Amino acid sequence: MTSPAGWYPDPEQPGRQRWWTGVGWGGQRMPAAVPAPPVAVPAAAAAAGDTRTRRLGPLHIVLLSLVGALLLVSAVGGAFWAMLALVAIVAVVIGVVALVRGRVSSLGIRNRGIAAAVIGAALCLVVVGGSANAAIHPVGPRPAALLSAPEGTSVAKSSATPTPTPTEVVTEVTEVVEIPFAVTEVQDPNIDVGQVVVTTTGVPGQQTNTYRVTTRAGVEIARELVAQLVSVQPVAQVTSVGTRQPAPPPPAPVADPAGGGCDPNYEGQCVPIASDVDCAGGSGNGPAYTPGPVYVVGSDVYDLDRDGDGIACDA
Repeated sequence: MTSPAGWYPDPEQPGRQRWWTGVGWGGQRMPAAVPAPPVAVPAAAAAAGDTRTRRLGPLHIVLLSLVGALLLVSAVGGAFWAMLALVAIVAVVIGVVALVRGRVSSLGIRNRGIAAAVIGAALCLVVVGGSANAAIHPVGPRPAALLSAPEGTSVAKSSATPTPTPTEVVTEVTEVVEIPFAVTEVQDPNIDVGQVVVTTTGVPGQQTNTYRVTTRAGVEIARELVAQLVSVQPVAQVTSVGTRQPAPPPPAPVADPAGGGCDPNYEGQCVPIASDVDCAGGSGNGPAYTPGPVYVVGSDVYDLDRDGDGIACDA
């Protein structure tokens, strides 16, 4: 269906008229001086108007290109979500302007309903972008320089939780240690010279030590000896070294030079058989004498062994 050329209500700007050429809308517009009765907009004109509305103009292409470039650059730099939230904030501002004015035709917002929808969608993008950016880039602790504020300025500071001081633990520890035995040597006249005999075997003792031990975080930092108790006394080892000189063998009997015979009660030297015999060189008065030493093997009939050690005339 075709309509003749003429002025018709502008489908894009209510309250204004626009010139219809019979084929499409022209660029001439004029205010509607007198409200005209409703006139049906030609179907071809309405279709042409819708087609014109849906067509992207140069401004739309520039804006979309700019937004796409910003999002691409921010994605490469790791700030995609932050940039998306910023673009959404700009969209919220545009939606608010369109909501106040009733439309922003240059951006395709033709009524307040579309403006409200733009604001809602943009706010959702702000929340999503801000949350994603906070999750990817968490805020670290503020520098100490920023925590200091001029006098009279109130600055909220987060109180750091102090590190707990390790607790010291004091316990008593008992240890059993071995006491080594001593080794001594004694001279034993009952053992011949050159002989060494262990007469007493050494035995180690035992001592119980009690300590007061202080630990911090499981590490020993101090140890104090508080008690000592000897439970087993050590036994010293005694080694006996012989000092006894063995007795010399008895000398061979010496024949009596006088031929009177030798008394069989003596050996080593000939003790003559006489009324009395004294040691030669002694204080005795004889009449017979014998040199020493003389070993008493029987009865000391002449009382020659005065000290009773079995050897006579040995001094």
